[in-house]
Amino acid sequence: MEHQFFIRQQNLKLYRSLVAASEAAAAKADARQEKLLKLLAEEVANEPPARKH
Repeated sequence: MEHQFFIRQQNLKLYRSLVAASEAAAAKADARQEKLLKLLAEEVANEPPARKH
């Protein structure tokens, strides 16, 4: 019984760690996407108008 309790506790610790890492990665990805969208918007805003032939 104690062995099962220990394994369950270790699993919970692992799962909590994995969830935290996943949340951190998602937040980092969101921040990166926001930065990239801002850079894209700046480039589009500074793009010279298309010339007509």
